[in-house]
Amino acid sequence: MNTYLIKKTTALFAEDVNWKQTCAMSLTSNSGNGSVPYQTKCYLAYNEKGIFFRFEVCDDKINCTMTDYNAPIYNEETVELFMQSTNDKTQYMEFEWNGIGGVFCAKVKNFLNGKTLLDFNKNNIIDSKIYAAEYGWIVQGFLPAQLFDGEMQGEWRFNSYRIKRGTDGSQILLSYNNTIEDYYHLPDMFAVLKFAD
Repeated sequence: MNTYLIKKTTALFAEDVNWKQTCAMSLTSNSGNGSVPYQTKCYLAYNEKGIFFRFEVCDDKINCTMTDYNAPIYNEETVELFMQSTNDKTQYMEFEWNGIGGVFCAKVKNFLNGKTLLDFNKNNIIDSKIYAAEYGWIVQGFLPAQLFDGEMQGEWRFNSYRIKRGTDGSQILLSYNNTIEDYYHLPDMFAVLKFAD
């Protein structure tokens, strides 16, 4: 199981975080074979007010159309964070972003039998921005502490994902801690998020 050390920052905005001094997590094929069909890196940092995030996404074509807040952007293509801030693996937050500005935020109730229930965060309080890059695109921003039940200390569980769609509708799944199955909602396969002082 992977462990990510999330470092504290004095930055006030994602644009001010020194991402070069932050550890990158590389996403690999969710099948567990170690392949990297589309390079995707995720970075995290935090302060007392919340968690900063950054995805660097290699992409040859952005196959998505949805920009409305909490649209089902997972049906097209996204990068995602699942964050479990307490010991209760049936409850965690799901965050998603696509390459054209779509944002998704919901609390997940996982019945641990393949079924989940989403409680959507009605107001978008996530500050996120999309940037074009030579290799594809970047999304970065801030997740306010009020979105989480747990304190930003000790250890949480989490995972980082990407869904890439081909023009033929095929799906490529990438993850930080591979779930092996073609399914991301498997809390037992979440990585460890360890807060550094």
